[in-house]
Amino acid sequence: MSLDSLFRPKSIAVVGASRNREKIGNIILRNLLSTYRGKIYAVNNKAEDIEGMKSYKTLKDIPGDVDLAIISVPRQFSVQVMEDAVEKGVKSAIVITSGFKEIGGDGVKLEEDLISTARKGGIRVLGPNTMGLISPDFNGTFAYANIQRGEIALVVQSGGIGAYMLDWAQRTRTGISYLVSMGNQADVKEYEVIDYLSKDPETRGIFVYLEGVADGEKFLETIPDDTARKPVVFIKGGATARGAEAVKTHTGSLAGSYEVFKAAINTVGGIFVEDLSDFLNLTRFVTSPEPIKSDILVVTNSGGHGVLTSDAISRNNLNMIEIPERIKGDLTKILPPTSLPKNPLDLSGDAGRDRYLDALKIVQDLDCTKLVIVQSLPVVSCSEVAKVLLNFKGKGVVGVMMGVDEESALRILESASIPAFNFPEAAVRAIRYFTSKPNPRKKIRIAQPISSAVELAKGKQNLADYEALKLMEIYGIKTPAWGIAQSEEEAERIADNIGYPVVMKISSDQPLHKTDMKGVVMNVEKDMVKSVFKELYQITKRVMIQQQLPGLEVFVGGLKDPVFGHTVLVGSGGIYVEVLKNVSYGLSPIYEDEALEMLKESKIHDMLTARKRGYDEGSLIRTIITISRLIVDLNVKEMDINPLIVNDKGAFAVDVRVVF
Repeated sequence: MSLDSLFRPKSIAVVGASRNREKIGNIILRNLLSTYRGKIYAVNNKAEDIEGMKSYKTLKDIPGDVDLAIISVPRQFSVQVMEDAVEKGVKSAIVITSGFKEIGGDGVKLEEDLISTARKGGIRVLGPNTMGLISPDFNGTFAYANIQRGEIALVVQSGGIGAYMLDWAQRTRTGISYLVSMGNQADVKEYEVIDYLSKDPETRGIFVYLEGVADGEKFLETIPDDTARKPVVFIKGGATARGAEAVKTHTGSLAGSYEVFKAAINTVGGIFVEDLSDFLNLTRFVTSPEPIKSDILVVTNSGGHGVLTSDAISRNNLNMIEIPERIKGDLTKILPPTSLPKNPLDLSGDAGRDRYLDALKIVQDLDCTKLVIVQSLPVVSCSEVAKVLLNFKGKGVVGVMMGVDEESALRILESASIPAFNFPEAAVRAIRYFTSKPNPRKKIRIAQPISSAVELAKGKQNLADYEALKLMEIYGIKTPAWGIAQSEEEAERIADNIGYPVVMKISSDQPLHKTDMKGVVMNVEKDMVKSVFKELYQITKRVMIQQQLPGLEVFVGGLKDPVFGHTVLVGSGGIYVEVLKNVSYGLSPIYEDEALEMLKESKIHDMLTARKRGYDEGSLIRTIITISRLIVDLNVKEMDINPLIVNDKGAFAVDVRVVF
């Protein structure tokens, strides 16, 4: 259903409008009176006039049509007001009132009643428990009325964060097209709002603060189309909250809603940031026409700033360009003898505006970002250099203004839509986020289980370890040669067939961390088999014997996230998996290029390719892809392969745990 009546109403009624200028209902009414050109109605059952305009007892008493009702009444009256809205034919409502689902108890039932009443009349509801909505047409919030109009849309799940962002926007002279405070998302969801704003011609970028996603499946289905239209930047509250209790697998202890959320944003093509200052800094690129590249040339009058900036560029995996030989001669002519034509390009501490101008003329056509840093000195001011940069608008320039007049310099650049920062590190991080936007993908999950795998899993909460190895083999994942022994003689026969040395370990029907139980013995030779068997037999009445393989130990896990569904984890394997936590996350199904990116992010790619050992990375990639399919096919709750040993012969699942 269209959200036009919410964002572009032809008439608005404020229910709970008050004569008390400190009350929320009065602030909202005054904000509307100062910003909205359409018809406004005040509703208060005890007042005849408010702020110089006639007041109506109920929505039903209003003579004209009402597109949007903004409701700010005590919560016990909210359902009755919504019933009046249904009878009046209101199309949309913003419920400012709090005290619903967010407080639990009877608030949950009250919210259900509110929304079910609204649905009887087809009313779309933003909230409840919301600060309201700002659009290009009106300010329907109880925040400040004086909002600079612009091209950035803010979607926030916290009214407090929304109020701060408005204050920040005012201080930094950032123009806002929309601010949408989502509240409890009882009806209108964040993915609907993002989708609507992505189609809005007045919005160049969308910045989203979320604490949770209302419907993971709809989010994954909708947002890729939106990020293809314009940048959508996300930050999440609740970074330390665990999405799942640690249970019987390493996956359980590693999995958190925050990490899976990051993977989801990467999947849909959003830009994910972890810091509020980086989140807000990105607005400078989103609203600028400057062509920003990950290849960077640093131009500065301070060698120290050049060094620090180079460090930041390296840490953020960006590229310092090599200055072409063809222009080095030209640069040498304008540089002092103490400076060399290299990157960073140090113009020296005696550089004035003319040296900046001459240098930028020479490098302006290089296909890179020109990160221009000025330290204000007696020979040059930030404002002078800012004015120089105006001559190179459209050439990929980014300003870093540092010194006594930096604020006035920033205003000069901002007025020309040239990105400008106070610190080079902040500028570099923003460049990294902006230039590393992933391609959006839609995940189509269709379970196509193999019949023998279904039979193996039928009626079970988890698989025994030997059954889990069989499952790997069914799906074409390699395993070391292995066997199960329940007697010393059987153990010797299996070990002889495999060849020495072997690994012997306890074998259980329940997922266990065998190393923690001292249940794994490596480098077992023929003369040791019986004694090791006796030792392990005291722990479990079944012993597994496996071929001992050399190679890199990798962890591959799978889980079913409660919001975004089946997810794959990849990281360092062995006993340190939960300590190192160099884990990358991806949503099923995983494609080949995604698997490679996960290996790079988790540093496994570097480990595999170090010293040219010839380890079979392709086999590991195929294993990751297969696991991403398997966990969907069998609706796996948690699983891990730890270790998966990768060597020049392939990737081998050594120890596997599966929980349904």
